[in-house]
Amino acid sequence: MKKSIFVFVLAFVSIAVSAQEPKNVDGLWYTFSTDWEGNNVATVVSDPTLVGYSGDLVIPAQVEDEGTVYKVTRIGYRAFCGYANLLSVTIGNNVKYIDDHAFSYSSVTSVIIGDGVQSIGSYAFYDCERLANVVIGKDVYSIGQSAFHHCKSLSYVIIGGAPGIGQSAFYGCEKLTDIYCLSEDGAPYVWYGSIAIEESTYSNATLHCPVAAAANYESSSPWNRFAKVQKMESPELTQCATPTISYANGVVTFSCETEGVEYNSTIWVPETNYFNSSEGSVPSPSYFKVAVFASKSGCLSSETAIGEFALDDYVSVVTPGVYYKQGDVNQDGKVNVGDHVKLSSIILNEGK
Repeated sequence: MKKSIFVFVLAFVSIAVSAQEPKNVDGLWYTFSTDWEGNNVATVVSDPTLVGYSGDLVIPAQVEDEGTVYKVTRIGYRAFCGYANLLSVTIGNNVKYIDDHAFSYSSVTSVIIGDGVQSIGSYAFYDCERLANVVIGKDVYSIGQSAFHHCKSLSYVIIGGAPGIGQSAFYGCEKLTDIYCLSEDGAPYVWYGSIAIEESTYSNATLHCPVAAAANYESSSPWNRFAKVQKMESPELTQCATPTISYANGVVTFSCETEGVEYNSTIWVPETNYFNSSEGSVPSPSYFKVAVFASKSGCLSSETAIGEFALDDYVSVVTPGVYYKQGDVNQDGKVNVGDHVKLSSIILNEGK
């Protein structure tokens, strides 16, 4: 009987820990616990306030809460799923696990997965339509089923190690032109019977692998199916320079010291609560923000540059020579949700 009571108490404690309320530390939400070795660990979770995450995010190696330091070891199930204002995400080296659907359906455009990450869950980045490039650290041993499925803007992937790759992991990545496998110890293993890569990729994309491991790639499937293979003398890649942002006459312009780059940007107006808003009650949008990073095949993506610009000059350009109340972008004599919608559309179109 005593043993049964003891087991019940342990179960109750376990449930209490798992039901812990998330806490916000420096803009990210976490739950805190101890692992089986007694280490203080933190898991990044979704925003319980429903405001969501936006812009350029860095998942730190550790955080402090009430004087206790916790290692950030996990990105939880659906932590960033569906968020529409993400740009780039850099994941710290203490993170070991990216759970299923962690970033699926989000607007993330660039991801750097630290060397400490061991597994990427199934559907972790599923249907991230704006995801342009991914850097995967050298310690990842598993890339789950459909992890990057239907990332239709994905142009290149850098894989630092030799992980097992699951069914449809890179299927539907129709713009994938370069795959960099940097491990000199062996080629990544595609799970037996799995169709992990879009069929057209074998003929359209280039496989980059170290000279030291070239024989391994040439003798193993699916890597031996690539029509174009480039052997690298060194697995080290350079990083693109951080771009600069300028704004004049209603147009956002980017420039970069690294030649031949592509720009991946997000432009947004101040957050406004559109719910329960009466006509004319929404605050006037007085500025907008721009975040951009540069990418190039054969290089690591740049750091993200962020700019903030006032709308005073912009509103006078919508109709040349006509000046009207700041925020009344659609010129209907009111400042409301319609102006935010119109403003977002104009800036996004001209900022491309």
